[in-house]
Amino acid sequence: MISTKFTIRKKPNKDGKHTIVMTLVKDRKNTLVSTKYSCDFEDWSFEADRLKTSSKKHKIINGFIGKTNKKVEDFIDERIKLDEDYSLSEIINEIKREETKSITYDYFGFHQEIRDEFYASEKIGTADIYKETLQSLQKFWKSDTLKFTQLNFEFLQKYESFLRSNGGTDSGISIRMRTIRAVLNKAIMRKRIPERIYPFKDYKIAKLKNEAKRDYLSEIEIGLLLKIDVSNNLKLQFAKDMYLFSFYCRGMNFIDISCLVNSNVSDNIMSYTRIKTGVHLEFELTPISIKILGFYKSRSFADYLHPILREKSLTKIQIKNREEKILKEVNKSLKEIANLIGVNKNITFYTARHSFATYLKFNGVPIDAISEMLGHTDIKTTQAYLNKLPNKKLDKIANDVFKNSKYL
Repeated sequence: MISTKFTIRKKPNKDGKHTIVMTLVKDRKNTLVSTKYSCDFEDWSFEADRLKTSSKKHKIINGFIGKTNKKVEDFIDERIKLDEDYSLSEIINEIKREETKSITYDYFGFHQEIRDEFYASEKIGTADIYKETLQSLQKFWKSDTLKFTQLNFEFLQKYESFLRSNGGTDSGISIRMRTIRAVLNKAIMRKRIPERIYPFKDYKIAKLKNEAKRDYLSEIEIGLLLKIDVSNNLKLQFAKDMYLFSFYCRGMNFIDISCLVNSNVSDNIMSYTRIKTGVHLEFELTPISIKILGFYKSRSFADYLHPILREKSLTKIQIKNREEKILKEVNKSLKEIANLIGVNKNITFYTARHSFATYLKFNGVPIDAISEMLGHTDIKTTQAYLNKLPNKKLDKIANDVFKNSKYL
């Protein structure tokens, strides 16, 4: 037989509180198991082996005591049924195992664990998204912990409303929700939570489709960008050149442009691996991209092709921080250039990639070829990408129908 009893240590901790402990006695041998809880001496009832109901924490701590006693009872009953003996250490291990398991049911803790894994593997961009999503959730929930069971369909609906009330767009909300979904999927895969509590069976991210259209520069507008002379302003000139370099280099991302070195170019052939996807791309440089490379060759640092990074021994985090700083300046300059050429669009550097994809789409290039040139790992990504861009063929079909109608 075994007896269990909860009590408190006589000697207070440094904060003046007394640790709540569990005494286990079996075969005249006893052991003491400390819990993570503590209380004031006057709040403990030695008659009931519980926290007094006058204490604010009595529901949490007494609930823990009740659950722990139940675990011990269930463990003993199971061993009796199997006619197996057991030791105090086995019971203690069972209690600690269950306690450790319950800690993993804190969503915030697990989300942070996944975030740190991305930082450790130097996937800085992805890690930053997980970090921002976690901060957003904590701001919404206003509590240090969030149980997985609390992150249900209703929670997601309220979180979406919170994001919208703070200026969130469909696109931004979709990123937050997809990040949460990815964390939950990892929790299920690692057996931290059961699949039955997965809220995204009911909450559909696909409904977040009413985002603003993707801006891009048309063929005519690219022509205007090519013609404008901003050589008297180095910031505007740099922004213009980087935009055109991306456009003529198949929508190359700014982080990839930042990291280009001399060895990436040989006999006017560009060869590099996308940082985001790990896809290797190789293509012939156009005369305009060659001219831009030539202009910045003497202005760059170390072995780099463009004057963005200054040292070779930078960490990935330092590279990311530098890239984000320069990109912010480029985007500011691009807005100024758009005003100068009379383009009333929200033009950022990333729209160079949109412009390249749109140009190919308008000229009837097959989707698998566009996917390969963009460096996508999955053609479905390209399909989703192009579906958000205009379709001149469909516009022409619709317009021709209207023109041939006798009544419209």
